[in-house]
Amino acid sequence: MKKIALTIYAVLCVIMAVATFVENSYGTEFAYRHFYGSWWFYLLWAVALILSIPFLFDLCKHIWETSKKWYGKVFGKNVSNCFIALAIASSFVTVPANAKEPKCIKLEQAEEMKSLQVVFNNRICPFNTVARDFTQKITGKHKFKGLTAEQILISWSLHPEDWKDIKMIKVKKKAALEELGVTTDRAAFADFFDSSMQYRLTPGKYPDIEEKLSIIIMATRGELYEPLPKQMTPKPENKIKAEILYNSISWNLILFICCFCLAILTFVDKKWKYGNTINKCVTAVIWIALIVCLCLRWYVSEHLPMTNTFETMQIVALSTLTIATFSNKWRSYALIVSGAVLLVTHISSLDPVITPLMPALQSPWLASHVTTIMISYALYAILLFHPDRKILIWAEILLGTGILLGSIWAKDAWGTYWNWDPKETWALITLIVYMYPLHTATLPWFRNEKHQKWYLRVAFLTVLMTYFGCNYILTGMHSYANS
Repeated sequence: MKKIALTIYAVLCVIMAVATFVENSYGTEFAYRHFYGSWWFYLLWAVALILSIPFLFDLCKHIWETSKKWYGKVFGKNVSNCFIALAIASSFVTVPANAKEPKCIKLEQAEEMKSLQVVFNNRICPFNTVARDFTQKITGKHKFKGLTAEQILISWSLHPEDWKDIKMIKVKKKAALEELGVTTDRAAFADFFDSSMQYRLTPGKYPDIEEKLSIIIMATRGELYEPLPKQMTPKPENKIKAEILYNSISWNLILFICCFCLAILTFVDKKWKYGNTINKCVTAVIWIALIVCLCLRWYVSEHLPMTNTFETMQIVALSTLTIATFSNKWRSYALIVSGAVLLVTHISSLDPVITPLMPALQSPWLASHVTTIMISYALYAILLFHPDRKILIWAEILLGTGILLGSIWAKDAWGTYWNWDPKETWALITLIVYMYPLHTATLPWFRNEKHQKWYLRVAFLTVLMTYFGCNYILTGMHSYANS
């Protein structure tokens, strides 16, 4: 009976995966008519669940016994502190000597603008935030040729004719550079237009480039932000200072370097007398720094930092750093995972800009749902390096709990517990896929350590699909998460 049930679950995983892509191509109604709403789909689920009843109690008993042992062995007395910490964690112009250089305002004058409160992205923020967002999107960095973000934005706004020929726009697509005839990875604004100001690239072919050009045009027209209206109450000075402080530190860059360096030292210096103590203290410092980062973002944004891909990836990093701080056994692997996650947030095109909270996310279920899901993903990532049955059990428990909490939230937000949304579906697929290595008695193939390692590595693709694929490839009600 077990083998039949597991076979049916495998078939269901394939069907659900196919259905998400069919829905993306042909629409939700088509997918419901041919998959989610069909009689045979419900029949398969009913048979699988009925056949699962006999061994469900045995599984619960096994989870209880193994979790009790692991609970004390890995974390000891620090486990309560671990979860408490997770709960806490949320005439301006000067003409340069070189005539070829564009006109630029003085640094002192730009600094005076840094704390000026403006309206940007439907929220009140310091001018520093607007300038950093503008410079980051255009150049890929927070500074350019020694100039601050404020200098660049103000100078662009005042003297676009001078700046349009400066090669500062970061272009990632080689095909676009070839079309433009540009030999470096940066292009000037003027490179994208011919003598009659016609756009030289195919409209819609490179949306990221068009976004950058539109941002520059908005800046030159004075439409990128607006001065704070008199009828609006300014933000407290402390919040403005906190946001400028948050902006001034490259959190992910610094922390991922620290995580990787510390992980290497953990592997190399295992025999050093005081190595473990120092390693644990430094890990705790990194962990605290990430908590400070998240708390600053929470204080500035006035909502929990769990609403988009950038923020939830930091929660994953915090989860693994918590394990690294309170567990000697898993520290090396947890540091590698934390460093990798922070590295991805640093080098990828994820947008860390702070925006107001969407109505669908204004729910008390946000923190519990996102936290449990992110911790489960962190544990699945650790399994890539060191397969362990106890970690797998906890990952499954947390993911299952996260799905349950998400369904309650869905009922509150959308009026139904389950919509077969791509992200919901792939989370369920992930839960089922990781269920198989737990059934070594029924599936002897998983008793082989090498087989289990390779399976867990391949299985992690479902986590990546759930987390990234459903945000950037498929569309659904969770699509706001890619912002």
